Amino acid sequence: MTLIVLLTTAGCARPGRVDAASDATPGSPRPAPSRSVAACADPDASPAPATGAPGTPGTATAGTPGSEDQFQRDNQANRAFRQRGVLPPQAMAAVQPCVAEVRAGLDRLRAEGRFDGPAIERVLTDAGLAEVESRRAGRLDTGDGSGLLFCGNSGFGYVFGQHGPAGTTVDAGGAIADGGCLPAPD
Repeated sequence: MTLIVLLTTAGCARPGRVDAASDATPGSPRPAPSRSVAACADPDASPAPATGAPGTPGTATAGTPGSEDQFQRDNQANRAFRQRGVLPPQAMAAVQPCVAEVRAGLDRLRAEGRFDGPAIERVLTDAGLAEVESRRAGRLDTGDGSGLLFCGNSGFGYVFGQHGPAGTTVDAGGAIADGGCLPAPD
């Protein structure tokens, strides 16, 4: 029995690899990057101040199991794999320079009339992002489908959006619920 416990705990850590969470000192306001940090990221950026009044709690409908309310909850859970995680304020502030740099690069592509995947990916890699990908929107993706979806990892969060003739969006956020940068294509 002791041998089994030793064997299972011995396989938990990889030699020569430091966990990113151990890089951050306790109580440090500076977010720890998930991997390497993109050249465009600013780990020392200050988060934007909170604005507006605190949200008011919504009113819940009192549905019974099997009712329309239950159907809506189940349907929402079926789509949850596409939902993007929320970044902590400090990480969101750190990734904002990457958002600005990618937006500027995509604006240059728009001026040239370029909306192709390799050009979009080049803008992302030139900003220093890793795990870069671009692809056409599938039937399960959000957006209007008029351009290519793209995403790249800054080390603090993902820069993602859509670039096409109808418009360009660039945003930042965490990984999607299924663990990727973009939902798996259908």
